[in-house]
Amino acid sequence: MRAYRHVALVLIALLGAALIIFPLAAGLPKKTQAVDDLTNDFRSGFTKSAIAENKTDLATMNAMLTQLQAETLPGMAQQARTSTEGLVGLMGMSSPEVPKGLKEVPTIMPRFNKLAGTMDEQAGNFRQADDIPTSDLPNTAVTYLYLIPGIILLVVGAGGLLLSFTGTRAVLTTVCLGIAAVIGLGLVVGTFATGVVGKTEASEKMFTAFRPTFTDAGYQQAHQDLKTLGDMAAGMKAKSIPQMAKIAQKSTEQFTAELSTTYPAVGKGLLETDRILAKFNALVDNIGANIDTFKNADSIPDKDTEVSVMPWLLIGPGLAVLLLSGVALVGGYAGRGRDGSADGASSGEPAPASV
Repeated sequence: MRAYRHVALVLIALLGAALIIFPLAAGLPKKTQAVDDLTNDFRSGFTKSAIAENKTDLATMNAMLTQLQAETLPGMAQQARTSTEGLVGLMGMSSPEVPKGLKEVPTIMPRFNKLAGTMDEQAGNFRQADDIPTSDLPNTAVTYLYLIPGIILLVVGAGGLLLSFTGTRAVLTTVCLGIAAVIGLGLVVGTFATGVVGKTEASEKMFTAFRPTFTDAGYQQAHQDLKTLGDMAAGMKAKSIPQMAKIAQKSTEQFTAELSTTYPAVGKGLLETDRILAKFNALVDNIGANIDTFKNADSIPDKDTEVSVMPWLLIGPGLAVLLLSGVALVGGYAGRGRDGSADGASSGEPAPASV
């Protein structure tokens, strides 16, 4: 049984060393800092109120653009005694951004609707990811959830083995095994108690959903889409509407007021477009600034392994340590003699010499 204790202590020390080496070799300090940077930058955008505001703003934009193309432009064309295409062409003479935007709107808005929809769908997963390991600790603490138990296990494993070989009282080796058992139990219970298994699964779903967004191509496309919409809105307000007002022989203010009354969705949209586009520009700029941060956060533990494996890299060693130390402790007590000495030894009286 003493030999088994030696093996158990060696394995416990090796498991401790593995828990120290793994987070450092995997670059967890840098990657977990990336997770914290990412969640800090986007936390306000994933609140329930922010998600609800996104829905309202996109509904305003969609309603404006739908009414603009289905009702407003045909109505204005009729007043100007021309076709809708002719009216758009006329607008383009003073503001080419308007026909360009109108042409691209059917492909631009679905992309923004998808982005807002993804944010809505992943808000719950974001909040769970933001709570790793707990709501009170930053994600950078994950590194120390490996390092600290690893250091303790390495010390008690190597220390217990050294004490055993130097002939020190067996009780100290037992203490080392007991500490290892407590650490192993803590790794298992603590991981399940904090819900990290479910949180990392939620994180993986979130990362999968946003991978196409956090790319250079995705950022450039969103940036160009917003520029197209912004230029179209600016061109309409600064040039096209005044031009239409002149054709109708009305002041710009009067024409705009009548336009808003006849086409309320367009009127509301024109009032709120600048604010809405500015907000989405800030979101897109934030995405562009965090592309590399997202990639680092998404590479935990590495780019080919899902982050949901992380809790099991604590639970597995924890169970192994608990099993090794538990069997060594139980076997050690079972192997003692009636007088309490180890390995069935007698009370210390010399054995009678054999004949």
